[in-house]
Amino acid sequence: MTAEITRWIDPNGVETLLDVDWEATGRFMPEPQHDEDEVPEQDGSHHRETRFKPKDFTIRVTTVENGEPALRQSLRDLMKAMNPKKGEGIIRVTSPIGDTREIGCRYLSGLGLEEKPEVSGPTMQQAVITLHANDPFWLDQSDTTTTYAIGNPPAFFPIPPLRLTASEIAVDTTVNNDGDDDAWPVWTIYGPGSGATLRNLTTGKVLSLPSSSLGLGESISIDTRKGRKTVTKNDGTNLFTGLTTTSALWPLVEGTNAVRLEMTGVTTGVSSLQLSYRRRYLSP
Repeated sequence: MTAEITRWIDPNGVETLLDVDWEATGRFMPEPQHDEDEVPEQDGSHHRETRFKPKDFTIRVTTVENGEPALRQSLRDLMKAMNPKKGEGIIRVTSPIGDTREIGCRYLSGLGLEEKPEVSGPTMQQAVITLHANDPFWLDQSDTTTTYAIGNPPAFFPIPPLRLTASEIAVDTTVNNDGDDDAWPVWTIYGPGSGATLRNLTTGKVLSLPSSSLGLGESISIDTRKGRKTVTKNDGTNLFTGLTTTSALWPLVEGTNAVRLEMTGVTTGVSSLQLSYRRRYLSP
């Protein structure tokens, strides 16, 4: 059986291999929050929404060196790498199955250290480190990226409203999100083309830029990720205000998503749609 491997990635991307034992809490399923409304003159309540809370989790880290000076330096390096004022870091875990998942988090407590014989010595120090994750989901280490050529025939017959002009149905495809929850994609539309509309036919959500216009070599990036939510042309122009009032920066729901790009004035073999996303998981 392959042993689990845990690394800390600081905000600058520098990796620190951690010696983590089995004494950990809170790494797996995050705690849900159920929002409810009381119903006047009735027992119980009405469920409104369920979402997951931010979570704290602990890991026990052991640092071992061949002498006191080396141990002290390693502890100093670890504390510097986990300084929460520098920004969000990443805990990256390669599981016994062999896959790798990561979670963004900040140091909360534990590196004040207990200096007593049970957990420390001239060449060894243990610390139970608590980390805080604003987003409680684990993610793939890298993006899943696919590029769809524009101008290919639709993969299935359009559903109402019918789009019968070949240049209007630029891409018809399916995306399988086999994570544990919604995934928030980054879409990049490459011109030529105009009036781009992205539809998730599975959920009915629409993202439309009716006044958009792309020439050869131009593109629009639509970033739906938490904390981003941007629509930008490759020259830096902010196109967010060009979205229709009924538009949503929609996610890829768990399971199969039927996705369509509609755009006029496309050039077969030149215009294209790129999708990048990371699956989200409830456990490392």
